[in-house]
Amino acid sequence: MAVPRRKHSHARQAKHRASWKATRIQLVDCSHCGARIRPHTVCLACGHYRGKRVLLGAR
Repeated sequence: MAVPRRKHSHARQAKHRASWKATRIQLVDCSHCGARIRPHTVCLACGHYRGKRVLLGAR
């Protein structure tokens, strides 16, 4: 297993961490009920996924 030879400086460490940014969650409208959901997931409001009902317990 590779082991670093020296400690990284604080400036180099800060430059590396500068790219750790929070990203906004992408949301789309459900094609059946219009609720805002994440892409490629089942709508928890109506239970549909890609035009088909997959959750029976949903409204």
